[in-house]
Order: sequence, then C-alpha cells, then structure tokens
Amino acid sequence: MSRKDEILHLLQTTKESFSALEIAEKFQLDRTNVSRYLNELFKENKIEKGSGKPIKYRIPSTLQNYPFQRLIGAEGSLKVAVQQAQAAILYPPRGLHTLILGKTGTGKSLFAECMYEYAKDSKVIQENAPFITFNCADYSQNPQLLYGHIFGIKKGAFTGADIDRPGLLEKCDQGILFLDEIHRLPHEGQEMLFTFIDKGEFRRLGETDSLRKASVQIIGATTEIPESFLLETFTRRIPMTITLPSLKDRRMEERYELIEYFLIQESKRLNETVYVDRRALSALLLYHTSANIGQLQRDLKLACAKAFLNYKSNQIQYLHITQMDLPVHVQKGLLDTKEFREKMNKLIGSDQEIFKFHEQQNKEEAIGTEDNLYDVIERKLHNLHQDGRSEAEIQKEILVDINQYFNQYLDQLPVSSVNEVVNESIWGMTERIYQFAEQELKRTFSKKMKFAFALHLQGTIDRIRQNSAIYHPNLNDIRKKYSMEFKISIEVAQMIEQEMDVEIPLDEIGYITMFLASDVEENMYHQEQLVGIIVMMHGKSTATSMLQTVQELLGVQQGKAIDMPLSMEVGEMYERVKNTVKNMNHSKGVLFLVDMGSLSSFGNLIFEETGVKTRTISMTSTPIVMEAVRKASLGRSLDDIYQSCLQLFDYQSNTIKSRGKSLKKAIITACFTGEGVALKLKSKLKSLIGNRDIELLSLQFLNRQAFTDKIAQITEQYDILAIVGTVHFQYDDIPFYSAIDIFQKNSFIEIEELIKDDEPFQKMANSLEGHIKTIPSIMQLIQRIRNLMHEIERKLNVTLEDGVDKGIIIHLIFLIENMKLNQPVRVFHEFEQFRKKYAREMSVIKETLASLEKEYYFILSESEIAYLCQMFMENRK
Repeated sequence: MSRKDEILHLLQTTKESFSALEIAEKFQLDRTNVSRYLNELFKENKIEKGSGKPIKYRIPSTLQNYPFQRLIGAEGSLKVAVQQAQAAILYPPRGLHTLILGKTGTGKSLFAECMYEYAKDSKVIQENAPFITFNCADYSQNPQLLYGHIFGIKKGAFTGADIDRPGLLEKCDQGILFLDEIHRLPHEGQEMLFTFIDKGEFRRLGETDSLRKASVQIIGATTEIPESFLLETFTRRIPMTITLPSLKDRRMEERYELIEYFLIQESKRLNETVYVDRRALSALLLYHTSANIGQLQRDLKLACAKAFLNYKSNQIQYLHITQMDLPVHVQKGLLDTKEFREKMNKLIGSDQEIFKFHEQQNKEEAIGTEDNLYDVIERKLHNLHQDGRSEAEIQKEILVDINQYFNQYLDQLPVSSVNEVVNESIWGMTERIYQFAEQELKRTFSKKMKFAFALHLQGTIDRIRQNSAIYHPNLNDIRKKYSMEFKISIEVAQMIEQEMDVEIPLDEIGYITMFLASDVEENMYHQEQLVGIIVMMHGKSTATSMLQTVQELLGVQQGKAIDMPLSMEVGEMYERVKNTVKNMNHSKGVLFLVDMGSLSSFGNLIFEETGVKTRTISMTSTPIVMEAVRKASLGRSLDDIYQSCLQLFDYQSNTIKSRGKSLKKAIITACFTGEGVALKLKSKLKSLIGNRDIELLSLQFLNRQAFTDKIAQITEQYDILAIVGTVHFQYDDIPFYSAIDIFQKNSFIEIEELIKDDEPFQKMANSLEGHIKTIPSIMQLIQRIRNLMHEIERKLNVTLEDGVDKGIIIHLIFLIENMKLNQPVRVFHEFEQFRKKYAREMSVIKETLASLEKEYYFILSESEIAYLCQMFMENRK
C-alpha cells in the first residue's frame, strides 16, 4: 500500500477529520508530501475538505472502500481495467470468465487477487469461498499431469495413479480459479476447459461413467497474444479481456508511488529509514524496465542490499542509496534527465536532494525468505569482525553474497536484456564452460572475463564455419606455462564441438587456455600506456577548440575532444563517448573534463558498464585542460592528474575569493535534517559567542556535493570560523568539529578559544592596514594563516605556547610582502643538519602552506620553511 493509500485508509477506517499536520505527525512524514497526497485525493473525489482553519480532510460518507484501492494507479492507468474487473465480478448470475493480458511483471496475479477480494466484499461469493492459483507452466511438459491437477484423477488412469484425487475445479467450487500462464495449456486441455465453461460439468482424468458439477469462475492470465496460443473456440467463451499496461506506459507519479511502496517494505524489513539521493531517485524513475514492476522491485532490493552493506561495514550514520549503489542499466536512466526534467521537477521538486522512506514500527508484516540476504550480511559481518579480519577482507567476502544475489537477479531478467551483444546460445555455452573451469581450476572468473571470452567465442565459431584459418604464434609456450589450464581447455573444446557442431583446431585451444589463465585476466587491462583525456562540452566546437589550443601550446597530441551540439540527445552522446573509450588504449584510466549538466554523470556510468577506471572534473577551463594534458603526456597516473587538476580548480576559486572585501564572521552548524541536532548545537554555541558579531547558521546536510555548493555560496558573504556537524566534512582549511566534540569539555574550550582569539587578530589587522601594500585584505590573510596553522598543529601533534601564533602570523605577513617585493632570501644556518632532524615536519609545513603560496603568488624557500619549522618545534608546550 502506498503512502497515499495509507492516508486514505486512515480516513476510511477512523471516519474522523484530520489536518495535514496531524497526518504528517501520525505517519512521521514530511508535511509538504502529505499536503500533496491530500490534494490529489481531493481532486480524485475520494475525500472532502472542511471549511475551517486549519483545513481538515475526511472521507465522504457516500464513498465506499473496495479492494482495488490498494493497487497503485487504480484511479489512473488501471482505472479502465478496474472498471472491467468490477463488471466481470458483478455480472449476474455468477460473473464473467476473464482473461488478463500483460507483460511479465505487470501485476496480473495481484490483480486477480483483488478481483477475488472484490467478489467477497460485493457478496457475489461467500466470505470463505476458495481462491486457488495454479501456474500451467509448472506441468507444461507433462500434459496428463497438468490435466490431472485441474480436473482430478481417477484411480488407475495412468501408472502411478493409485488413488482418486480431486482436481482444482472440485476444490474451487463456489470460488475463483486463477490459471496463470494459461497459454501453456495444450489444445486438448483448452477443449476440456471450455466444455466445463459451457456446461459446468467435467470428468476426472480416466473417468467415463459419471459427470461432476462445480460452479467456478475462471480467471486466466497470459503474457502472449491470445490468438497465437489459444483456440478461438476457447477465447470465445471468455467474454471479458483485461489488459494491464507496462510500467513504461504508466504515469511517472505511479512509478514514484511504486518506488515508495517497495522502499518502505525494505525499510520495514531492515528496521531502518532508507535515504535516497536525488540522482539515484531520478535514475529509478527514468530507466527502462524490461521486466516491468517485478524488475523495479528487484533493482530496488539490490540497491538496498548494497547500501545496507555500506551502512553496516563502514558504520556510517545512515542507510543511504546513492547512484553508485544502482546497477549500471538503472544508472542509464540519468541519460534521459534532460527530456523529462520538467516532469521530474513537478513530481519531486527541484531543490530537494535527499528523500526519506520509512515505515512506522507499530505496523507489522511477515518477513519472507527474501530477507535472508540481510540476515546473511549481518551474521557474516559479526563473525568476520570477531575473527579480527581487516576491513578490506570483510568487504571482499561480503560482496560475494551481494554478487550471488545479483547473479540470481540477472537470471530473472529477460534474455534479451542480458544478451544484447552476444548470441543467446554463445552466452549459455560460456556460462557452462566457466562453471566447469571454476570447478576444475578451483578459482573464479570475473563477469568481464566471461563477456570477453563470449565475444571471442562468437567470432571464432563464425571464423571456423567460414573455413578461415586460426593460428596461435605462441602455442607451445602457452601449453608449457599453463599446463593445467591447457588440459582443461582441451575438454572445453570438446564441449564446444559437441554443442556447436564445429571442429576446434589446436591453435584455438591455445586461445581458450589464455582466457582460463589467472595472470592473463589480471594483466588484461593493465598494459603500460598514458591516461586518456577526453574533453566534452556543449556546443558545436567548444571542446575541439579548447583542446586544439592546449595541444598547440604544449606541442603534444594527447587527448580527445567530443562536442555535443545542442540538438543532440543525451543518450546518443553517451553512446558516442562510450564507443570512444572502448576504442582507446585505456588501461591507465580516462579523465573526463566536462563543462556541465548530464555530461558529468558519464564517467560513473562508463566505469560501471565497461570497467574502465574514470575520473570526472566539471566546470572545466582551459588551464585545467592544459594541466591534465601536460601531466598525462608525462605518464602520470590518473589519480595524480585528477588531484592536480582539483588543486588548480580550488586555487582558481580561492584566488577569486581572496580578492574580496572583509566579510562578516559565522559558524555553521549542520545535521541531516537541518533541525534537531543543529538547533541544539546552535543553542550551545550562543553562550560562547555572547555579544560578539558572529552569526550562527544552521544548515541541512543533504549530500556532500550539495553541502559543498552551499558552503561555497556562504563563503561569498561570510568568513566561516568553523563548521560543527553530525557528518564529517572538510572544506578548504575551515576547522571541523563533530557534534560529539561540542559537548566534550576539551573540544568546547578549543572552540571557545577559536571565537575569543578572533578579537586580537582583528586589532592586528587594523594596525597593519596601510603598512602592507601588496595584500588587499589583511584580515582575510590572517584568517587563512590561522586556519593553516591549526592544521599544521594537528598534523605535527604540537600545541604552540600562548602568543607564539600571533608572532608567526606577523612573520608570515611580512615575509609574503617581502617576497612580492623581490627582497633577498635569508639563509638558514646549518640547514642540512636541521633538515635531517626535522625532514617530516618540514615536509608537512611545505605541503600545508602550498595553497597559500598559490593564492598569494609567492614561493617559500627551503630556508624559510626551516625557520617556520623551528618556530613550531621550539615553541611548543
């Protein structure tokens, strides 16, 4: 039952009036969402509004509840189907036999159950009338047994029929029989069934001397076109045909309700609130589900399982589903964001980043076998922690259980969605080969390796059938080096020959051996090469022009540019980029430099789909492209290039900020909701601030990127002294204190000193104004140095004597001034001896002050770093 239906059910059962706020508190929901549900119910004429303030809602006395109400979309995409079903049940004297059509996963079984419940509520059948479900596919290979289940068996009808057995028609007398996959019923069985439909009479299998009677309404369901499998004489006797729409044909609002319903079920099973970030929810709303609602449910279960693992193993505060927890085919839904942005914003708003799904604890529901995955994860985590295993080992072992679940899930998908590239028979052959190889070699193979082999095998068989030669230049060495794998490959070749009716040459056995060799797989994607640089931007030639400029300046050809004209669809652009990556020698990874929008999501999608390691930097400029291309051409690693570009990006941002005026001071308090803990922190800090001109800002931590963006905006208006929150967060060199720290005495004193110490530094700035010519904002520089000094103290685990910090700050201010004026550099006496003693400390200071050098355009000499190190080490408490 969806939230909307739960609210309706509350109003129906209590017969009372409720305001939106009362319902929000009762269900622990956001008041805005509750108001939206109530307004939708009002527009659908299911509830009515009161006239007072606050507005209260109630169920009209004329409106009766009915079982179809629990179906999401009963008043939307399923409205016609529901009306047809009601007519089929109510038609005198005992209803109409019905055929339900719909693709896999559209909810045919649940719809049939609703028809049964409606029949009972309408008094068409008795309250205790039977409802029996039978899947004709279960016995489709044994027609006699199939008929026996439906019509019954007379003793001696066939070998093994040692007693009389009643069939489903007898058991279902005065009730409803639901025959799922009715198209699997052979023609003979259809003839037997329509005879029963005509006369209400039937015989058990093997019975000739008597007729039996029963009053049974038949509801059949099929995924096929009836005319293709059912006799015309049979379909003529089923007057009502109901077609259920595929998920892609249903409204986005209904899809959201389905997502909400399934996530609430997982929340109940886990006894935890499930948080979903905006990008993940957007992908779930937009991706193509070839198996309809059933696939949506399985994909959500998989995402919950991965988020649950992260929540338990990393001991994070919330069970949070992000884009990376979704299978890659779900993430591809983000490629359609542009096309459906207006509809999405209307449904889930444009500013909300985190969505919460939670079930009240007083609502009970039986937990089925599907919950075993969570039990396994928890039990295994406990045992592995007790064994003293490392986090890396624990993560690896637990992921085995997740992958097992994922593989089972893949098996349930339609074949076409799994085998888009590889022929179905080849893929099946590959699975059997690797199952055999894993047993014999006592090792496992990655899905990537299996896919690579399947592609190879497909090409090999085509080549053999075309009588084209296959030659392996290193066959003898392969045979000697991988003797065990070579032996297994001979047996694999025999399997292929028998199943594919081809003759596998000896040279091909050499290639099969390579696919089974462990070190081949390990080295398959790690050849020496340069990191790939791809520049992607909107516009006809923006990326091309920027990259050409950089290549000409550097005199290199490294990098590829891909322009995205505004008329191009996002999906088309993604496929173009993916093919470009596949055709590159990408063993060292690929760095994407993009301007904005959906291009930012390509990196993660390509990594999930191809296994190629990627990094992405948005809001790219020409200097960043130049830095990336320069580092890549020198053979630097992907992470090295990525971090270098990020530093340059931060430097550019800080340079712009550093030129501003003196800003008002502030402390930020943050928690997940923006209320609760944040407000308590704010109250605690007020006592420290007193009458000082420092503002306290309470923020909501939606997700890390959104919070970073918000902090960036605030720094334009405020000088942030510290961030205090429930989620660890580091922005530039602003000190961070956890919510726990603020209530501990030592940390409380540290924050108190941070606030109080700000006053003498303001006086210092005022006194230096006019004496320092090359620095526009002295107070801003002082604050930057203070923050960096705190960072150095933490890294070196030292605490400076009182007053020493002010001396170092003044020293650095004049040092920067002198360097900008090209004054001579001092020499540190006995430098080499000092460096040997304090090499690590000097390195820490140099690394920490690097951002200050970039921001204020100066370079600290080794001697000056030694002097600073001496100040820290000889003036500690």
